[in-house]
Amino acid sequence: MWLIGMMGSGKTTLGSALATEVGVPFFDTDHIVAAMAGMTIAEIWDQHGEKGFRRLEKRAVVAVPTSQCVAAAGGGAVLDDESRAKIAAAPPVVWLRCGPEQLGGRVEVIGRPLLTAGNALPVLERLAREREPIYRSLATHQIDTEHTSLDEALSELIEIWNG
Repeated sequence: MWLIGMMGSGKTTLGSALATEVGVPFFDTDHIVAAMAGMTIAEIWDQHGEKGFRRLEKRAVVAVPTSQCVAAAGGGAVLDDESRAKIAAAPPVVWLRCGPEQLGGRVEVIGRPLLTAGNALPVLERLAREREPIYRSLATHQIDTEHTSLDEALSELIEIWNG
């Protein structure tokens, strides 16, 4: 199962909880990227830019097994054709939807290369406009994490997992 959505939508939190609940490994592409590079995401962006980060991100997506795991794709991983194909080939794909204003309250600007103090909401709004059509096209399921508690969202994920 792949979880997709914007930064702060709950992919890591819910993915880790779901994997623990159903007894399978959890993979977070951001964590894989950081481990491959031996540095933080912010350091990767500083030293190699977005292109360098996206190359590593594609490798991270490709490295995730195709079954019997839960995987959280970085918010922008869906921008790459090869990554989209890999994600689409391993359903279910669950889009964790959350509006930019709520996301702005959840994400910390520190360590988020696309966000800086004072620009978080406009950037999140722009990214949502750009990415939501892609998330929608990939998703086999959607969960509204803006108006749903963590426990409710996890219950929905378990139902999807059990198919």
